[in-house]
Amino acid sequence: MKDADAVFEVSYEVCNKVGGIYTAVSSKAKQIVEYYGDNYYAIGFFDPAKSKIEFDEKGIPEEFEKVFKNLEKHEIKCYYGTWLIPGRPNTILIDPSKFIKNVNQIKTDLWDKHKVDSINSDNTFNEPVVWAIAVGMFLVDLLKTDKFKNLKCVSQFHEWLSGAALLYLKENLKDAATVFTTHATMLGRVMAGADVDIFRIVDEGIKKGEVASMDLARQYGVIDKHTVEIACANNSDIFTTVSSVTANEAEYILGRKPDLILPNGIDISRFPTAEEIHILRKKYRKQTKEFFTAYFSRYYDFDLENIRSIFISGRYEFHNKGIDLFIDALGKLNGKLKQSKSDKTAIAFIFIPAKIRGENIMILKNIALYEGMEDNVDNTLPDIKEKILNLLTNGKIPEDISDVLSDEFLQACRRMMEHFTETRGREPPLCTFDLSYPEQNDLIIRSLRNNNLLNRKEDRVKAIFYPTYLSSADRLLTLEYEQAVLTCDLGVFPSYYEPWGYTPLESAAMGILSVTTDMTGFGKFIEGKGDGIYVLKRKNREWDDTVEDLATRMYEVVTLPADKLAKQRIDAKETAALADWKILVKNYIKAHNLALKKTEDP
Repeated sequence: MKDADAVFEVSYEVCNKVGGIYTAVSSKAKQIVEYYGDNYYAIGFFDPAKSKIEFDEKGIPEEFEKVFKNLEKHEIKCYYGTWLIPGRPNTILIDPSKFIKNVNQIKTDLWDKHKVDSINSDNTFNEPVVWAIAVGMFLVDLLKTDKFKNLKCVSQFHEWLSGAALLYLKENLKDAATVFTTHATMLGRVMAGADVDIFRIVDEGIKKGEVASMDLARQYGVIDKHTVEIACANNSDIFTTVSSVTANEAEYILGRKPDLILPNGIDISRFPTAEEIHILRKKYRKQTKEFFTAYFSRYYDFDLENIRSIFISGRYEFHNKGIDLFIDALGKLNGKLKQSKSDKTAIAFIFIPAKIRGENIMILKNIALYEGMEDNVDNTLPDIKEKILNLLTNGKIPEDISDVLSDEFLQACRRMMEHFTETRGREPPLCTFDLSYPEQNDLIIRSLRNNNLLNRKEDRVKAIFYPTYLSSADRLLTLEYEQAVLTCDLGVFPSYYEPWGYTPLESAAMGILSVTTDMTGFGKFIEGKGDGIYVLKRKNREWDDTVEDLATRMYEVVTLPADKLAKQRIDAKETAALADWKILVKNYIKAHNLALKKTEDP
């Protein structure tokens, strides 16, 4: 049961998709609106371009009008409306673009009151902090209005980006109930990205009762964001995070053990049913098979009937996202498939955006040639049908190819076939796009080559690096991300550092087998709870053993009989349902209740 009458949820990613917090807040909205109704408000950053798509502006309610006008005196513009997502939550977007002239005074105040060290910060810090102070001013004014001053209100803040709003609110309304949620600490993220054994450092630090030194934050260039996090964690009524992994990290790095864990969920009803998945897979697999034909068949004979597709996706964080581990395991998988003489070929998609110039011209040519052949055959099929029917109605069986195929068509086929196969003996490219920097400097390309994954005819693992966001409008795969991954058999997300990790959860919800790790929040949450999602052991384990384990899991999926693979897809979808917001939203309600209780207790 909820105790709060109204909740204000503040995130820089409300109507402003930047990362995973957008998914967490937006996917939860429908369920949380069921608790609080019209007294739930999402508060976000006003981006003119994104708001046109995601925000439906409406008339300003009477209780907000005075607050909006007051903020305009400070050159802070507020917009009221609804977020165009399931649940349609009431939403306030705040534009601080003119208010930012006060940034130096704001940063001075944060130093004087909270020791936030931002003297050398750039706009990646300045803009969110100025916006957050504007949010704080809005909340202070609003909570003093007749409508809200007698209601039990809770304000929840996500990540350091909204943290200054929490600090401002507590300075000016000490009894305001607040919840702060950190999804990942800035210091932990950058240290992990620098290949530091952050987990060992955290575990040892907690055992010794220590807190991370400020010198570490200065060393890694995140002292501004780090000190905001510390201030928020220690000034909020209830401090929360999204997983047990991040809880340990926060205790050591921020100096406060979280009061509660709020696991991230999904709205399972938004994903296709098992029956719909079967139909969609069949539809989109036709497109991927045509793409594979164009990609590989110009170079050598390619068996389309015995392929299994694997993919990895996410930000280009080579170590943190486990891209390095994935590629090393693909190298091992290649050897296992060769050694076992399996008839299966694994095609590994690497959907990791990078800086590009445009599509690989050779692949565009391959696709154009394939489509030319396809068009020629399609155009001739009516004539072939007519000739066969004419022969049959005259009591004749077609006995020779010349009975149904014209000489012109056969000549055209020979010309196209000769042109299409002129690259036989070469190797298909590893990358679908031309990178804007030398390929030899790219970590993914270099790692593929180091693992002898060269797309040779004899290789049983074929690699396709797709360094851009998938879109049905592109000229290569011509599928959206969700459509493309539906055609795959396994999603692999072997992250080293991942406070939660939505990709394996979302993949499983689409009936795709997935791999996560015991170093991720989602991996720790789902471990031992169901089938179809494999939790790879990474913590305190030798690299070679982890590579071998992942390669073995991929081999099992690639060689699994079709009926057993279908069964495991169903298992994966059922396991994903354990993270439905219908179940997990109760943790947010509990956090709100605890915050109220803390402010009400003497």
